[in-house]
Amino acid sequence: MNPTAKRLQNKNSCMARKAQHYVFFFGSENHAWILDENIVPHSEEMLMNLTEVKSTKYVKAVNEIVEASGSVAPEPKFGKKDSDGLTRKCAARTPRQKNKLEKPEKCPQQMNLAEEASVKKLFPLRRFDGVSLVSNTLSNDTYDPVAVTQPLNDQSSVAPEHFELPPEPSLDLSRPSTTVTERNIKPTSKKIGFIGLGMMGQRIVKNLLHSGHNVSVFNQTPEKCKKFVEAGAQQFSTPADVIQNCDIVFCCLSGPGASKSVVFENGGILEGLEKCQFGGKGYVEMTPIDPATSQELAEAITKKGGKYLEASINGSRSLAEEGCLMILGAGDRELFQDSLTCFYAMSKNAFYINGVAGSGSKMNFVYSLIIGSINAALRDAVAKLEEANIPKEFFFDLISDTSGPFFTQTNVVTETLEYMQQNLNVGLNVGSDYAQPLSLASVTNELFEYSKSVYSSEHDVAVFNLRREH
Repeated sequence: MNPTAKRLQNKNSCMARKAQHYVFFFGSENHAWILDENIVPHSEEMLMNLTEVKSTKYVKAVNEIVEASGSVAPEPKFGKKDSDGLTRKCAARTPRQKNKLEKPEKCPQQMNLAEEASVKKLFPLRRFDGVSLVSNTLSNDTYDPVAVTQPLNDQSSVAPEHFELPPEPSLDLSRPSTTVTERNIKPTSKKIGFIGLGMMGQRIVKNLLHSGHNVSVFNQTPEKCKKFVEAGAQQFSTPADVIQNCDIVFCCLSGPGASKSVVFENGGILEGLEKCQFGGKGYVEMTPIDPATSQELAEAITKKGGKYLEASINGSRSLAEEGCLMILGAGDRELFQDSLTCFYAMSKNAFYINGVAGSGSKMNFVYSLIIGSINAALRDAVAKLEEANIPKEFFFDLISDTSGPFFTQTNVVTETLEYMQQNLNVGLNVGSDYAQPLSLASVTNELFEYSKSVYSSEHDVAVFNLRREH
């Protein structure tokens, strides 16, 4: 072993370790090291403070907990306990097993240290300060995250602790986007439907309303529609009702499974199209989906007489609120043209690729790979600067005069960790289908997977470069 490595190993083994556990989070499927002092049992007071409206992840988490609790084996009602509190089973029929049990066991402290070491090997920790390198999300005047920077000369390895940034400001429907207002958009006379009022959907609908579009909404949680109805939108109870009463319907959900439910299930888009004039309705899919799902939706909708357009979106929540997303369209060209005024309200750039469904998601992957790789490169660059005690400001001043403006200016479109990794996963799956090796995409995807386990997956990829003092 390298002598330097030996000294580091001995130094780390002597460091005081705080009591902590590796925790799996139901619903989000994240996992992270949590200090024992932050792990508390649920109390009645906590339950009283819950809101009536439950998020999708909350409901999913409860269902997973119930399912998991049903698969837990009950504790044995009898058995002799040894001095360590471990119940030993009767070994009358297996005398060899008895001999194995009598061998000295590792103490709990040794076992915890071994497990922690294996986790560190799988998830090496490197965190960075709260400087937004490619996005203006974290530099928003109304959004002031607090980050404590670890000293440059302290490079000790510490188990990752899960933390979340402060919540973003709530959406204010009364304040229109200055950017959208300055565009002086003349809205289409067509009736616009919108399915999905998540974090992105709410901001898109806000800009559609403020630009003068006639908008109807549907959301699986009807309570989310209330404030948009008060702002001038109309609400319908099923996707079928939306497609019957609107000319163009946009759908912006969490993933391909949710989109399929909206289209194929009872009360869905296909059921509504059966009662509509053939060729008179348009469906625009903005959900991050894979090419195969997009082609499946396109085939089903066109068979029922609808027009299909895939409109993959790129951008963070702040860019969605400003109306500065990027849209990559593929599918029915006439529907793309009919949707242009809507695209003007929600995006800075809207591109039509071709008439083949699935091309938008493929292009979206390529774009996400470029942005993700830039973030990964910046992550390693800042790490080396910190190890050398060189202020990173000098580095950014240096590259600003060369190719730096491409990824240091705030106009580079970025996404949340969750959406960025969704796009990367889509590309990796497509590459697997065509036996196309994507080594850089795989490494970048792993880095984002690790970041999701430490940071909130709902925040902008700029948190990829955060670091905290422990």
